[in-house]
Amino acid sequence: MSGAGRRLGPVTQLSFFAADEHVPEPTDLEGALAARGQSTLAGALAQVSVALDAAWRADALVALLTEAGLDPVRSAAGTDGRCTVSTARTAVLVPVVRRWRRGAVTAVPEGWTPSAGALRVWFLTAGRITAAGAIDMGLDPGVEHHAPRRAALAEALARAGIRATYVGPRGDGPLLRLGTARARARLAQTLGAAPPGVPPGAWPR
Repeated sequence: MSGAGRRLGPVTQLSFFAADEHVPEPTDLEGALAARGQSTLAGALAQVSVALDAAWRADALVALLTEAGLDPVRSAAGTDGRCTVSTARTAVLVPVVRRWRRGAVTAVPEGWTPSAGALRVWFLTAGRITAAGAIDMGLDPGVEHHAPRRAALAEALARAGIRATYVGPRGDGPLLRLGTARARARLAQTLGAAPPGVPPGAWPR
């Protein structure tokens, strides 16, 4: 698949609670691994780290990881506000990281359907609302060229009832764009209320 004009996967109507009715848990970090999160696996311990481009994202992710019992560590922010938030090295994350690996490479588990919590983390770490009102779900630029991965993620969103179109680097990507009102409404309903401190207009409503 290439270009910004192709939509993937049928829409499946799923029923699950919005993320604001959900207690954060380790599997929510699948949303970070779907986007731009990185993982390490060493013996019986695993860790997930995410580079973030805004303080509000870091604040919200730290709060979420703390509630999930993952003892986050936040790096010092640069002059542009960018920082990295990492979980503790813990055995709790080993099943999650193993599920998202194929050898040493992050890979989308076959048939993965993102939960409300995972979608919340995906948007929190790599999502944005464009000036035109579309919603962009960011992807890891390091694997942008890997068509099977981005196709698998578009299909995963489709299984959650959210249609998305791939946009490459020449169109501000790599990302998956929710261009229809129906897709945006479905995501907003699933994400639930914005975390504290989110700037106006930065969270789907």
